[in-house]
Amino acid sequence: MFQTASGVTIPFPEKIKEEFQVYERRILFNLSFEKMESLVEEFISHLSEPLFFVLEMPLSQQEESALRKDVFHPFHKKICYLDGQSKDQIKAIFYMYGDLLFNDGFARFAVYSHAAKDGIYIQKYKVISIYSDRPEKYLKFLKSYGLVQTDNLLTIWDTFSHEAPGEVQKIEINGMDIFNVYDAFVKMGMYVAKIVED
Repeated sequence: MFQTASGVTIPFPEKIKEEFQVYERRILFNLSFEKMESLVEEFISHLSEPLFFVLEMPLSQQEESALRKDVFHPFHKKICYLDGQSKDQIKAIFYMYGDLLFNDGFARFAVYSHAAKDGIYIQKYKVISIYSDRPEKYLKFLKSYGLVQTDNLLTIWDTFSHEAPGEVQKIEINGMDIFNVYDAFVKMGMYVAKIVED
């Protein structure tokens, strides 16, 4: 059965297939959790340096209360960048914080090449996108992980309803949560590019 991250709960995992759909400059796909870190790290190994790391995360309670006017208004998220990274530096990030990044329900992150603009984006509920001007060059790579191409992808998001929603939650591993990881990234040079509605 399709596996999800510790911080992600979906109503109908039995409906999700490991499939991908190709768009003009993007490939969207479902990947069972046990393969996720391996695929992401292998994908990054093919990118041209320098790289940049993107972290999307919720605001702190204090930050959110200053922006959100009432319960009818949406929550917000930070979009943060860590520029000028080598493959080894990205590998070190995953070595130190990968378990939390991949398992946490609120963490969304991406790695892109500054030069080629190719990148991989782990979105909410851990649905994944690969971006490229030539997405077809990654088809063989995805198929090596058992993914099947389709023209009618059913994502995790498509299975949600008012009666059967998905759920994400914050995860703590070895006394650290995503806010602690963000603090560590700030010390490495990460900065907030913008705050947007989530």
